[in-house]
Amino acid sequence: MDDGIAREGVFSALLVIVGVLFILTLAFSAYAVTLRLRHRARERRRARYVEKWKDRLLLALADDDEATALQRSLLEREHLPFVGFAVQYARRMRGEGRERLGRLVRPFLGRVAERAESPRVEIRARAIQTLGMLGLPDHAQRVMAALDDPSDLVAMVAARALARQESPEYARAVLARLHRFNGWNQRFLASMLASMGPEVGAALRAGLADARRDPRSRAVLADALQIQDDLAAGDVAAHTLTTTTDRELLIASLRLLQDVGRPEHAGAVRAHARSQDPVIRAQALRALGAVGDASDIPQLVESMQDTSPWAALGAAEGVLAAGGADVLAEIASSGDRVGVLARQVLAGDSR
Repeated sequence: MDDGIAREGVFSALLVIVGVLFILTLAFSAYAVTLRLRHRARERRRARYVEKWKDRLLLALADDDEATALQRSLLEREHLPFVGFAVQYARRMRGEGRERLGRLVRPFLGRVAERAESPRVEIRARAIQTLGMLGLPDHAQRVMAALDDPSDLVAMVAARALARQESPEYARAVLARLHRFNGWNQRFLASMLASMGPEVGAALRAGLADARRDPRSRAVLADALQIQDDLAAGDVAAHTLTTTTDRELLIASLRLLQDVGRPEHAGAVRAHARSQDPVIRAQALRALGAVGDASDIPQLVESMQDTSPWAALGAAEGVLAAGGADVLAEIASSGDRVGVLARQVLAGDSR
């Protein structure tokens, strides 16, 4: 009898569980349907706005009176959708066209700035993106404040928006917070900083020279200076080679010297040509070929025997950069591994 009662209790419990799961399934299904309906309604509303505004927007960009008429025709509930509509055009515009678009939506950007305080990360990010694209310099303080947003995504949106403006003031704000983006791809960050234009070269060089900065940030700055092909950065990079032991900073500084270095920097580069780290060694050998002279060719040829394929390749490229094409041609006549490497470099297939 006790076994029967126990089985009945288990069966009842299973029924309850099945019932709960069924109710949850219905709830999730209803939620999914609701989301789909909302999405479709939003798409229909967006299509109506496109049809309503696309021609008038183009006219407004060409005629101030039409711009004023369009602004006055918008209902209050249409202000934010209109700004969103304008952002789609702004992504394809530059210069005067984007400036005119910014003036057109200026009366409605206060509402966007309010959304930059939203507790939801995606809303803050979209608001900062919009202000950075169409609201500068009027909303510059709001965008710069977003560099300190708790969300790294929002902060990065702000940094990219400010970087596109090529302003020394904005550049200083971004550089001051560069350390918070250490988790992002180094070359991506360097490209973003380089896009700020040559006017910020002095700030980038000062950041690279600042030993108080974390090494990762300084490596990003070195890469940005390389992308900008900043000839004045050679002295800073050479000094960095003598004062740091950080691997990534050494590699970035050597890359920079390979592009902008001068013969007087060769000594700093030679000091790393026999590094225990094969990646540092490889980059140093490449850079040595660029900043060294004919006296460095024997060491570069010897380094073509390096056990590291990357270091051996770097040495061969260094020989070519140092003016040793004839030396490589002589080596290429052999059938061993070094001969194959020499032929590869001479053929331009080293990548």
